Amino acid sequence: MKQLTIWNRIGRAIRDRSFIIGSILVAVFVVTAVLGPEVAPHNPFLRDRIQTIDGELQSAPFSPSDLYLLGTDDQGRDMLSLLLYGARQTLVIAFVAMTARLLLGLLLGSLSGWWPGGLLDRAVTAITEFMAAVPSLILAILLVFAVGIRRGQATFIIALSFVGWGEVSQIVRSHVITIRNRLFILASQATGLGSGQILSRHVLPNLLPTVLALAALEMGGVLLLLGELGFLHIFIGGGGVYVSDVLDAGQAIHYFEIPDWGAMLGTSWGYFRSLPWMPMAPALAFFVAILGFNLFGYGLQRFVEKGRFHPSGWSVLRFFAVVGALLWGAQALLASSSLEAQFEDLAREFDVQRAWNDISYFTQPGLEGRPTGPGGGHQAAGHIAQQYGEAGLTPLTNGTFFQSYSTDVGLVSSLPVLELLGEDGEPRLRFDYEISLDPLLPFSATRNSEAQLFIIGNIERQDFADDVTNAVLLLLERDQRPPRAGAYAAWDWAGVLRMVPDGELAGEHDDLPQSSFTPSPHPNLLIGESAARQLLAEANLDLDELVSRSASGEEMAIATDLSVRLEVGLAYEERLAVNVIGYFPAADIQTEGDRILVAAAYTGMLPRAGVAYPGADENGSGVALMLEVARLWRDVGFEPKRTVVFAALDWQGGQQFVNFPPFPTSAEDNWTVVAIDGLAAGGSRLARQEEGQILSPAFDESARRFRLRTEPFEDWRFFFINYLCTPDEPCWTQEAYSGIAVTRLGDDLSGTPADTIDHLDPGLLADAGPVIAHYLMVLANR
Repeated sequence: MKQLTIWNRIGRAIRDRSFIIGSILVAVFVVTAVLGPEVAPHNPFLRDRIQTIDGELQSAPFSPSDLYLLGTDDQGRDMLSLLLYGARQTLVIAFVAMTARLLLGLLLGSLSGWWPGGLLDRAVTAITEFMAAVPSLILAILLVFAVGIRRGQATFIIALSFVGWGEVSQIVRSHVITIRNRLFILASQATGLGSGQILSRHVLPNLLPTVLALAALEMGGVLLLLGELGFLHIFIGGGGVYVSDVLDAGQAIHYFEIPDWGAMLGTSWGYFRSLPWMPMAPALAFFVAILGFNLFGYGLQRFVEKGRFHPSGWSVLRFFAVVGALLWGAQALLASSSLEAQFEDLAREFDVQRAWNDISYFTQPGLEGRPTGPGGGHQAAGHIAQQYGEAGLTPLTNGTFFQSYSTDVGLVSSLPVLELLGEDGEPRLRFDYEISLDPLLPFSATRNSEAQLFIIGNIERQDFADDVTNAVLLLLERDQRPPRAGAYAAWDWAGVLRMVPDGELAGEHDDLPQSSFTPSPHPNLLIGESAARQLLAEANLDLDELVSRSASGEEMAIATDLSVRLEVGLAYEERLAVNVIGYFPAADIQTEGDRILVAAAYTGMLPRAGVAYPGADENGSGVALMLEVARLWRDVGFEPKRTVVFAALDWQGGQQFVNFPPFPTSAEDNWTVVAIDGLAAGGSRLARQEEGQILSPAFDESARRFRLRTEPFEDWRFFFINYLCTPDEPCWTQEAYSGIAVTRLGDDLSGTPADTIDHLDPGLLADAGPVIAHYLMVLANR
C-alpha cells in the first residue's frame, strides 16, 4: 500500500466538509479562549445598572445597540465582553476536565483490557456500571456540592473529570482486548518483553488515534454538561443573590462574578420571553462550540477508521510531554482568568497622587497634627466625610458619616524623670529615657517630690502600706501584664514603677495610656530592666536574686535607704471625638452578615511644649490609602459581596465602634478587621500581624502578585482585645472579630515632630496601595 504523505492527508481532509468545518470552529474557539479578553470592547466586571443612553436615563438590561452589540445583562454588563471573557473560563475548564477524564479512562481501561476478568477489571466495570445508572447531570451536581461550589474552578474540574471517564475506560478496554491478540503483541511477548514494556511501546501508541478522536467528542460532552449545570444556577463560585434597587423593589436577582457561559445562561434564561437576546447569546455559544467539537471529533474518527491518520509512531513519552505542555498552558490561562487575577488588574488603577493629596491636606500646619476635638481633628473628619460622599459610601443611620462620643484625652505637662539622690540631696543618678509612661495603666497626677524606694513582689495585702505614707514602689513581677493595679490604687503613692525588658519601654512620642477606667491617683510608669538593676545595686541588692524569690511566690516588701525624686505630669480632659464611618453594602444578601472593617486612625497627639506632631506617616498615610481604595472601587464599579465598612478612627475609636456599633448588628455577624497604618515610610517589606482566623496567607499572596515581600511583627494592639488582664482576670476578646494589621517597620521618625510629608516616599505608598486594594477585594468576595 502506497504511503500517504502529509499533503495527501490534507487534501483528503479538505474534501471532508464536516471535518473542515469542525476544524475551523475549533480553531476559532481556541483563538477566542486565548485572545478574547484582550479584544473585549468593555470591562465585563463593571456593573452599571443606570446609564444615560441616547439622552434618556435607562435601567439595565439594555437592548442591543451600537454601544452594546449584544446588549447587556441585568447588571449593565456588556454581553459580548462577557462572552469573550467567558470563553477562556469555559473552554479551558472543559479542556482540563476532558484531559483528566481521558487520562483516567486511558489508564484504567488499558489495565482492565490487558488483564480482562481480573480483580481490577471487575472493580472498574462495577464502578462504571454504577455511574452509568446515575444520570450524568445528577452525578455532576452531587460532586460539585460535595467538593464545595465556593472553591471555584477546581470544583468543576474535579466534578467534570469524574463524570464520563467510565465511558472512556470501556472504549479503551475494548480496543486493548482487541490489540492484545494481534501478532505483533504475541511476537513481543515471545521476545521476553514484560507487560509494562508492551503496554508503553505497542499498545498505548496504537490507542492514540482513538484517544484523539475521543478527546474532541468528550470536549463537546463536557461543554454540554457545563451548560446544563449553568442552567440550574450551578456555576463557578456559586454566584449570589442581591435585592435590586433599580428594578422592582425587593426583587431578588441572581448574579455571578466570574464570567463563564454557564453562569450567563443560568442568570438570563428567565428573560427568554421578554428579552430573548439575553439567553440567546450564551446558548448559541454553547451550541456552536459543541457542534464544532463534535464535527471535528467525528471527522477525525473517520480518518482513523480509514487509516488516513495513524500516529502510532509517537512514543508515549512524546504524547505525555505534549499533554503536559497543554495542561501547563491551560493552567496559565485559568490563572489569568481567575477572580483574583481580574482584581489585580483593577487594583493597578490605584492613584497614588490622590492619596498623596490627602496626606498633604492632613499635614497642613493649620491642623496641628489633627488632635482629637474641635480644631484640626474635626476639620480632618470633615474632609474624610466629604471623600466618603464622593466615593459613594453609604452613611450611617443618622444620615451622616459621624459617630460622635466623648473621650478623655491625656495632656502631658512633664515627661517622667527619676533621680537617685545622695545624702546631700543632690542627684547622683538620672533616668529619663530609661523610664516611660505605662501605656496600659492611665493615671492623672503631677509629681515633683522626693520619696523612699520600696521593692515589692507578690503582695496581695496592703499591711505594709499602713506605716508608709510617701514611697515609690518598684514592682518585680516582670511577666505580669499589667500588674495587680487594684492592689495599689487606694494609696496615693509617689509613683509605681513596673519593671519590663528594656525593649518594651514606651517611646517619648508613643500614645498615652487609655483612660477606659478611672485613672489612678499616682503615676504608673515603666522602668527598664537595666535601669532597675543599676538602681538596686545602689542599695546592695541583686536583681536576679530578688526576681528569683518573687518567681517562687515569696511575698516581699523591702524598704531601701534610697531616696529618689520623681517628676512627671499627666492629666486627662474630656473632649468630643468623632469616628468617620461609611460603608459599601453587601451585593449578596446571603453574606451581608460577614462584614469587613477597614480601619485607620486619623487623629494624632496634642502638641507638646508647643510642638506639633504632623503624623504624616503615622495615621496620615493609612487613612489616605483607605480613602483612595474607596475611590478606586467607585471608579472601577467594584461591588463587594460582603459589607465593607471604612472607618477613620479617633482616639479610642476602635473600642467605641466595638462596644457601641454605629449601625444595626446581630450576634451572628462576623467581622474581619483590616487595620492599616504607617505605609509611606520605613522598610521595603509590608509587615503584618493577625489575630484570629488565618488571614496572612491571602495577604501574602496579594503581595506576591505585585512583587512585594512581607514580614511578621508582634507589637500591634487590636482594639477588639482587652489587654488589661491579670492572672485572676484573663484577657477577653470579642469573639465575632478577627483581624490583620498592615504597616511598614523601620521608620524612626514616625510619631515624632519630624514625621512630615517631606520624609515620606511616594513610591512606598504606590507599592502598598494596590496590595491593600487587591487584598480587600479578595476578602470581600472570597
